[in-house]
Amino acid sequence: MKSITFVFLLTICTSLQTQAQARWELGIQLEYGRDWYDREYYNWVERPSGYIENFPSYYSRGAGFHAERVINPQFSALAQISYFQKKMHVDMFDEASGTHGGWITKEMHHRGAIDAGVRWYVNPKSKIRLFVDGKLGANMFIAAVQRGTSLDDIVNHDAFGYDRITPFATGTIGAKWQRLSVSVEYRQDLAAAKRARTGTGITSRGVVGKVAFVLFRAGN
Repeated sequence: MKSITFVFLLTICTSLQTQAQARWELGIQLEYGRDWYDREYYNWVERPSGYIENFPSYYSRGAGFHAERVINPQFSALAQISYFQKKMHVDMFDEASGTHGGWITKEMHHRGAIDAGVRWYVNPKSKIRLFVDGKLGANMFIAAVQRGTSLDDIVNHDAFGYDRITPFATGTIGAKWQRLSVSVEYRQDLAAAKRARTGTGITSRGVVGKVAFVLFRAGN
């Protein structure tokens, strides 16, 4: 009976100590990188010439907020909300026609994303802590702005008929010193954004460099 009581009290003390170490961190982040898109043509026996399956973005840049819940010195729970601007090759995503794309000079896609996951600190006692993240999330197409040679900007909110929301996964490696962290992140769509009227689907993957800074820290 005494042994059971001792184990019970030890468990409570350990739990309280772990909770005392836990804290919240809230910060901002910036990123810059590039995406690559793969288009699949479903149930097409033969594609007309000029249709392109694979294409990149010029660049992807974004900003957002992140929250980190420190579980113990080695593990944290993460959540992020972000906004992105992606400069695209004109008419490549929509694939309307060569004539349509001929008078477009610039195309910018605006997207938002939310994701959550776990961070593992490889060397938690070091001043510069190395970490590995794994997260799942969803990104949403907000709008595409096409700038023409003579007409007003065309704003598209329906993702050119493709699904506006797609799930994705990320893997990240980086380093953190006090409130500042730098990292490299790889993203991969888990499902294609499909367009029924053309029988096509697009998946994307991307690599970005990220800089984050913790603005606020709090206890339990």
